[in-house]
Amino acid sequence: MRFGLLILVLFAILLLFMGAAEQGDYFLMYDSVGDDNGYGAYQYPTNIAFQPYQGLFDILQFRVAAGPERTILFDTTFRNMSNPWAAPEGFIHQNLRIFIDSIPGRGSTVLPEKGASIRFNPKFAWDICLRITGWGNSQIITIEDGVLKTKPLKAGLLKDGHTIRALVPETELGKPARNWHYYVLVGSYDGFGEDFFRKVDPKPGEWVIGGGTGRNIDPRIMDLLAPEKGPHSQEKQLYSFDPETGQLAEIYPVGRDLKESNLRVWILGTLFILLLAAMIYMLRHKIVNISWFWVKGPKNEISG
Repeated sequence: MRFGLLILVLFAILLLFMGAAEQGDYFLMYDSVGDDNGYGAYQYPTNIAFQPYQGLFDILQFRVAAGPERTILFDTTFRNMSNPWAAPEGFIHQNLRIFIDSIPGRGSTVLPEKGASIRFNPKFAWDICLRITGWGNSQIITIEDGVLKTKPLKAGLLKDGHTIRALVPETELGKPARNWHYYVLVGSYDGFGEDFFRKVDPKPGEWVIGGGTGRNIDPRIMDLLAPEKGPHSQEKQLYSFDPETGQLAEIYPVGRDLKESNLRVWILGTLFILLLAAMIYMLRHKIVNISWFWVKGPKNEISG
């Protein structure tokens, strides 16, 4: 009886998780806590505006979901949030970028504007960019026939006080597909910086990020949505630049069909394996008999 109940519970969890996966989220991924230090060495600027000097650029979660009235929600959650200069969007420190590879084999491997000091993996060129910043500077950037096109983008801080949401009409981008790939990165907003990215130097200053090489080639990225370990970890991606040749750091996307970032598939697979293992165990020990449509216990046989 206990094993039959276990199978039913595992099967119910599997069905519920599969149902939840299909109802709202196009993509969901969590990021490591406390890695808002670039390739591991970056230090916050020293001005009081950057207090508590941690968490302001620490991405915790990225979610793409269906919104009301045929809209797409791009939600990026940060550990800490402040708005010392009272930007109307409710945030100002985060200079957030979401690059999307939505069309296989097409797009660009370079930034639409200099600033972040990175390049993109050639296999996953971007064709959509969401430029998310304060003071009305957010934009949707697309590539049409090799030409960059820009449109205004609605962005703001949610009531939770930690999540920046960009809201895009589905007619602008199309419905997100399972094979879309996402680059999600954040730098420190500088109103005078290239594409609003703050400079990185060897030592931190009042308005400068510290911990760089001093070669003016370090990525101006504080955090990157990436697997915690492996060949495409944040540290390995952001430290892949070459000061001698001037080659910028190459970054790699995440997506539902990429094993390193496919948390949902991993959970579903684990649940399925547990369910299968429980059923095999019960069959081998003759705990249940299984028919096409139900699971039932062993028959009570009357002797004599």
